[in-house]
Amino acid sequence: MDGNNGQVIRQSNFELLRLVSMFYIVLYHFLRWFVQDNPAHSSLQALWLPLHVGVVCFVLISGFFRIKPSSKGLIRLITMVLVYSLPGIIIDIRNAENWREVVNSFMFLSHTNYWFVKTFLGLYLLSPLVNAFLDHSTIKVKWYTLVVTGAISVYFYSFTKCRLYEEGKNLVNFLFLYQLGQMLSYYANQWKRIKLWKLLGAYVLLNLILVLSYYKTIHTPLGGLIWRLSFSYNSPLLIINAVLLFMIFGHLSFTSFVLNRVASGVFAIYLIHGNAPLITGFQRGIVSSIYSYFQDYLLFVCVLGLAALVVMFLCLLINRLLSPVWNLSNVLGDLTYKKLGF
Repeated sequence: MDGNNGQVIRQSNFELLRLVSMFYIVLYHFLRWFVQDNPAHSSLQALWLPLHVGVVCFVLISGFFRIKPSSKGLIRLITMVLVYSLPGIIIDIRNAENWREVVNSFMFLSHTNYWFVKTFLGLYLLSPLVNAFLDHSTIKVKWYTLVVTGAISVYFYSFTKCRLYEEGKNLVNFLFLYQLGQMLSYYANQWKRIKLWKLLGAYVLLNLILVLSYYKTIHTPLGGLIWRLSFSYNSPLLIINAVLLFMIFGHLSFTSFVLNRVASGVFAIYLIHGNAPLITGFQRGIVSSIYSYFQDYLLFVCVLGLAALVVMFLCLLINRLLSPVWNLSNVLGDLTYKKLGF
């Protein structure tokens, strides 16, 4: 939620949603790594379904408030990716077998392990065009573009199994979700009339049905269908799930400076926690160790949740320690903004 000069405007209810979404992402990664390392516990995949909404919620928030790109924001984004990619760059250079691999090691944006960075960067750069189009479009045209992008991303994946749109980790899907966030903003007065308890009930009921039905049918064709319709970022039930969660937090109204400050570091949590060369292997070991002590599934998941919170706290602490770097990036961004005017 960037202002015109790159300053960030924050609403605490949606900042809380960003924190909850990041918690979902970290916990989902923990469970995914555990199942990958221990295939006998594949039934835990049922819990992936409600946790997979995090990325979709982030893009919905971006669309709801609109990305307002600036040179300062772009420099800050690139700087953070570069700093947290440095360990991987160094390791890749040391392991490079030819000059091409060395060159690729320095291309930290295009050859990054952070798939979200590549896709979101495309959305960030295209957002002025998307915003201008939406600003000068009638509501009928907005609905048309939403339906078209949704059909391309959701329909072609969920119902035609087109590999081009597999998993929803692509710019077309992000454009669709961004426009969906815009429509949630346009119709905010209407959906906020829905009682909060109804939204909570629908959200809980949907996730109970998804988890229990997939758990019971995990190795059957029906289980495969449930997975296709509710797991990938462009699957219809996952998007409905994310929209319900978005509306629930949209009903909240409060202000917390501390929460806003903490939530400003969620991108750092993603970058540090997902640092494959250094952090992922260490975290996988922790997850396996936790299961060796807590083999009851319910207790195991609860302890994993606490571990996810600890990891988030440590990531925020690391990001805080790097404040001088971010301050320098802000100074460079301010100078660029004044010189270029955007």
